[in-house]
Amino acid sequence: MMFAMSILQIDQSILQAVNYFLVGKSVFVDMVIEFIAVYLVYLLPIILLVLWFKFKHRRVEIFLSFVAMAIAWFLITKTIVPNFIWFRPRPDLAAFGAKELLFHRPDYSFPSDHATALFALTFGFYAFGWKRAGNWFLVYALIISFFRVTIGVHFPLDILAGAVSALIGLGITKLLEQPIRKYVYPTVIKLLKFLRIP
Repeated sequence: MMFAMSILQIDQSILQAVNYFLVGKSVFVDMVIEFIAVYLVYLLPIILLVLWFKFKHRRVEIFLSFVAMAIAWFLITKTIVPNFIWFRPRPDLAAFGAKELLFHRPDYSFPSDHATALFALTFGFYAFGWKRAGNWFLVYALIISFFRVTIGVHFPLDILAGAVSALIGLGITKLLEQPIRKYVYPTVIKLLKFLRIP
């Protein structure tokens, strides 16, 4: 019990430290931090579409990584963990003197949705053999995750749990890889061709 409390105290202390050193120092810096933490993730669908249409020879890897993301995000992070394992609310910044840059909904914080989705794609690209895409997505995931802790939307442990959820989602995808390759992926490609989407 004491060990768990000390872990949570360290978790809170890291959030306090990065929030103190980066938030509220400059209006411009705050705007940049908010953009990265909140809005940069909205580029994700565009990035995936660009990869899908530009790298047609990598579509299997993209699809499998997307499946890993869907399993990790919707099954583990949004359903199993907050409902059956631990419902951890978002950080109460006022309670420990951190600066609030952005109002956030009082929903669950653990694991981080953003970290789960981004790390699942990252690990997927690595696992399915597209190292270059994995490298870029790793940078993307780390930057967004860091600044979401900075603005106090998540504790660091939420990010770590998101990465673990991503690994579990990837593990399930690897177990199902052959049927996905044999049945699901060809069906999706046929559907896209039927819809005249190249």
